[in-house]
Amino acid sequence: MKKIRKMILLFEAACLLALQLLPVQAKENMIPDYELKFLLNSDMVLNSDDELKKDYRNLFNTGKSYDKISVLYIETAEYDFSEQGWYNRIRVKEDADEFELTYKKRYSISDGDIEAALTLANQEGFDISDTNYEAEVDWGYEKMTLSLSRNKEASNKGYDDLELPKKGDAIDILKSNMPGKEENWLYDNWGTDTIEEGKKCGPLTYLKYKGDISGIDIVVEIWPITNKTSGETTYLTELSFKEDDYAAAVQNRQLVMDYLEQAGILLHEDSLKTQRILAAYLE
Repeated sequence: MKKIRKMILLFEAACLLALQLLPVQAKENMIPDYELKFLLNSDMVLNSDDELKKDYRNLFNTGKSYDKISVLYIETAEYDFSEQGWYNRIRVKEDADEFELTYKKRYSISDGDIEAALTLANQEGFDISDTNYEAEVDWGYEKMTLSLSRNKEASNKGYDDLELPKKGDAIDILKSNMPGKEENWLYDNWGTDTIEEGKKCGPLTYLKYKGDISGIDIVVEIWPITNKTSGETTYLTELSFKEDDYAAAVQNRQLVMDYLEQAGILLHEDSLKTQRILAAYLE
């Protein structure tokens, strides 16, 4: 009887060890939405007031009205955040009661391999169970980027319409609301320590038109980017639209691209909007 009991115990121990050695099943990758972005020729589509010309308002079915949105980023002089793929943004819409805070982690997509970028993000802690972050593939003229965004809000009580915080207050707001993944990215408190060395990139106020192309809902944004050193302002005009899945993104991307090509206003380059804003204020 003792021998049988010993054999049972050994068998149970072996089973437990085998279970411990089994590979842990990784959680599934996140499932992204898609945002398609095209850069338009600002010299052609903007009027003397740096708004959309009537011909292009008609082309995009926008009407005359637009929304105004003010935005700023916080980054260090050494690009510590963007070097790690992180971007920290505050923006406010006209007549809004809250600042919108966005903490974004980006991954480059090489040769159109979206799944590889999603897998890398998964390995670094962003999997399908993390519902705090929204996954989106930003697809420009050539470049694709995976963006994982965490959105929060903070009161703008005491601020005028479209007014954004001064540098110190902006840093305090972003620091106090920073999500754990960014805060502890390289080491404990990395994000909150690093943002103390941040500089304010902005604010700038851009215009946002809503319209459609062949039934596809589009947005046209006009961004005035002023170089802090030279004082020169350049205008970036970006047309974008969103799709829920890859198949629709491919189909409608080609349709919109052909439409813009036929109109003769498509620039054959990526907008790289955030990078341009950071460079204008930091360099």
